Amino acid sequence: MSEPAIDLLPVAKVIKSFGTKGEMLIRYSPRFKGEIDEKRPVFINYDGLPVPFFIEGISPKGTDQALLRLEGVFNETQIAEITGEFIYIESVQIQEEDEEQGPAQFIGYTLSDETGKVIGVIREFYDYPGNPCFGISRNDKKEEELLLPIHEEIIVAINDKSKKITARIPEGLLEL
Repeated sequence: MSEPAIDLLPVAKVIKSFGTKGEMLIRYSPRFKGEIDEKRPVFINYDGLPVPFFIEGISPKGTDQALLRLEGVFNETQIAEITGEFIYIESVQIQEEDEEQGPAQFIGYTLSDETGKVIGVIREFYDYPGNPCFGISRNDKKEEELLLPIHEEIIVAINDKSKKITARIPEGLLEL
């Protein structure tokens, strides 16, 4: 797959349909601390390509969720097609001072094993106490997320220029 023309950051995930008028429940990424700009498009992947959608309405629901209505999405069937998908925004929407340093900066990097086989793309950083992990969107299992512990014995190399991380995958982890 070629590199996208624009740099996208995952900010939320579609959880489920909500109601009958095209609303959906989304959950914000733990690292996303801002607000989605309603005047700019959000992107959802269809067949591996980011498709832009404009927001008709968004309203908070709790601390990490919201109800979202997108132009062109009118019913539960359409929402079922995107349930489980990430919602992206253009990285230019994030102010430089808001960007986190540390492991969260590797979101969007490609993860490969030591043989060069691509495992997937880092989509999330989970700061679990004593066990920080990357959430990997796997190439071989579309619906499943792989949690990879961030540890010096696992992360072998990081190439910022090509946005790639090489990891020594513990035996059996990919079968979980």
